[in-house]
Amino acid sequence: MVYTGKNKYISEWSNLIFELISKGHSVGIGVFDIEGRLLDANRAMCYFLDVDENLKNAKNSFVNPVFHSFKNGSVDGLIFDGLMTIGNSGDISYVLNSKVFRKQGQFMVFAEADVPYLFKQNDQLSLLNQQVNNLQRQLIKEKKTLQFTLAELKETQHMLIHSEKMNAIGRLVAGVAHEINNPIAFVYSNLFSIEKYVEEVIQSYREVEELISKEGLPELNRQAAGIHKKNDLDFLSLDLADMVKESKIGIERVKTIVEDLRLFSRLDGSAVKTIDLIENIKSTISILRSELTSKNINLEFLAPDRLLVGCYPGQLNQAILNVLINAIYAVDSGGKIILSIELKEPNVVLSVKDNGCGIPHEIRDKIFDPFFTTKPVGSGTGLGLSITYKIITDLHKGSIEVESEPGEGTSFKLIIPKNLSI
Repeated sequence: MVYTGKNKYISEWSNLIFELISKGHSVGIGVFDIEGRLLDANRAMCYFLDVDENLKNAKNSFVNPVFHSFKNGSVDGLIFDGLMTIGNSGDISYVLNSKVFRKQGQFMVFAEADVPYLFKQNDQLSLLNQQVNNLQRQLIKEKKTLQFTLAELKETQHMLIHSEKMNAIGRLVAGVAHEINNPIAFVYSNLFSIEKYVEEVIQSYREVEELISKEGLPELNRQAAGIHKKNDLDFLSLDLADMVKESKIGIERVKTIVEDLRLFSRLDGSAVKTIDLIENIKSTISILRSELTSKNINLEFLAPDRLLVGCYPGQLNQAILNVLINAIYAVDSGGKIILSIELKEPNVVLSVKDNGCGIPHEIRDKIFDPFFTTKPVGSGTGLGLSITYKIITDLHKGSIEVESEPGEGTSFKLIIPKNLSI
């Protein structure tokens, strides 16, 4: 390539410029014979045509215009000046500003990259990259949303299963309580009759003894006294009275337990009811009496005599039961649990405080997570406190506060509105 005329300063660099062009990647120079066979090419043209080191086996060709169109005519010199496309019928396409020269049956193609076109393509590519990035971010966001939704569905599924189990248990307990109530009522009623009849029989015998003593013969008196002594009727009369009294106390205790079961199961728990919260919690404590006794745990209950609260009774019973069970598990034998109820208008605060092992700081934020448990495998589902959290915060629109120090115990505060509005 020779520079002459007014570009005199550039012409001084012509040799170096030609060398750079021949080795460059943006300006392609190729020499072809009349049949379109490549005779010589610089690095860029080899790249555009994708030929091997022997300048053969080109994978790309002149797409527009095609090479055979250059063969028309016989005049030497510039025969084409414009945009040329080199590529294949697949995914390769280079649009180049080109000039084609003809000389003595050979063709020299000078092709350079169309910079404005490249800028346009680059802008389109940047736009596409931005769209891809936006789609990726959207996909990541949707993936997280789906994962969160899946976790919620899984939690909801387990809670529904648990709720159905509790409802089934509630129905069973209510049914058993109802069935037990009838025979207990018979026994309780009969005990009063037995007590009365025993007193009448003993009184009748004493009257007979007095009559024999006054009117009978000495031998008859002696025989009557022998029968009295042989059967220890004085002890028998006292013992019968004590047995009847103890039986009545036992039956009353059974009636109380059955009533507590009925209150705890509360088949009306799916609707908001105004209940005496103190009576409700006493029934829950009664359910746990054996657990407390087996570990010799002292449960102190601090509450007013009566407190009317609008709530979901069955679910609230379940929440309190879960927290108490958690406290019983955390307390060693001989430990102490304080259950207190305090009215702080417009809320009611139910506090369960124990002197157990406490909660380690590293798991403090996990205790309400579904399926999280510190119990051995098979000893717990990890749903108790999670269900409690849902019942208090979602169902009753309340809150839960937890304070705990390892080795010093834990305090749970369940805060609910005194009168729940739906």
